[in-house]
Amino acid sequence: MLSPFGLLGPSTYTRMRDVLLKTVLAEPTAVVVDMSDLMVEPDAARSVFHAVWTQVAEWPGVPILLAAAGRPVDWALPSYATVEDALATVGAPPVRWVVRTPLPLRDSGGFARVVAEETCRLWGLGGISAEAADLADALVGLAARGVRPTVVFEWWRGRLVVGASEDVVVPCDPLDLRFAATGANRCGWSTTWSDGTLLWAVLDP
Repeated sequence: MLSPFGLLGPSTYTRMRDVLLKTVLAEPTAVVVDMSDLMVEPDAARSVFHAVWTQVAEWPGVPILLAAAGRPVDWALPSYATVEDALATVGAPPVRWVVRTPLPLRDSGGFARVVAEETCRLWGLGGISAEAADLADALVGLAARGVRPTVVFEWWRGRLVVGASEDVVVPCDPLDLRFAATGANRCGWSTTWSDGTLLWAVLDP
């Protein structure tokens, strides 16, 4: 649960967006935002919540619920009168299979390919193992900045997420990311709680 306070406006938009993204990427069952102590400038709340949900709806898909008593509902996310009402709607999270493997600095892309192929074999996803290996290799290559990268695979709701993370901030050009994620139906970039970087893409079997 997040309980922001103060003023949400142009000067605090980026901070609110980053906190929401980092919280969602930790993959809790849901994120409830208690807005009772938050003042909001016109359009600021609608913009920030819409921007975050647009980025995370495909993955990790963690619901964002707003406890916004007495506020006009002018955003697309579910709103509830109280925190208790929001929490009462939270059900069981979807089953997720996850593999996170630290890679060596040398030939990290090659090792990522091997992990991708073995993970797909174990999960019965042989039909997309080649695509997953190519994607893992490309994302790891894009993320590598002299620190040991980690390759991430996650299977949930009938789709495979392939990711590469670093413990440092990796500047990411959207065009470079889309080129690296060729063949994926969606890709994204986010900063983690440890101020590292996560690059990810989604494959449908």
